[in-house]
Amino acid sequence: MVVPKISAQQQRKIEVMLVKWVGKLTWDALVAKVELEIGIKTTRQTLCTYVGINTSYKNKKAQLRGATPSLYTKITAYEVKLVEQIEHLKAEVAVLRKNNAEQLRMIERMLLNASAIPNLDLYALVKKRPEEINNG
Repeated sequence: MVVPKISAQQQRKIEVMLVKWVGKLTWDALVAKVELEIGIKTTRQTLCTYVGINTSYKNKKAQLRGATPSLYTKITAYEVKLVEQIEHLKAEVAVLRKNNAEQLRMIERMLLNASAIPNLDLYALVKKRPEEINNG
C-alpha cells in the first residue's frame, strides 16, 4: 500500500486535532480520526515521521498523563547553541591536550639529548632570557 504524503496544511490539521484531543489517546485512535475527519488513510509509522505530529502526540500524551511536556520537550535555540559550544570546546580541549603532551615529550627529548653532550650546562639551557627578566 502506497501511503500518500501528508501536506503541510494536513499536518497542521492533525496537530490541531491532537491539541484539542479529549479522552484516551492512542496511535490507532489518531489514525482512525485522521481518516474520518481529514479523509487520509495513513498509518502510525507514517504519522511518526512528521516531527510536528509526533511532538504534538507526545505532548498530548504527557498532558493526559499529568506530566508537563515542557519538562522534556522545551529546548530553546539558545540551549542547542550551548550544547554545540560545549561539543566544540570538548574537541578543542582534546586537541590542546594532545599538542601539550607532544610538546612535553619534545622538551624531555631535547633535555635528554642535551644531557648526553659533554661539558654542557643544562641550567644554561633553562635560565631566563633577558627579555623575560625585563617583563617581570
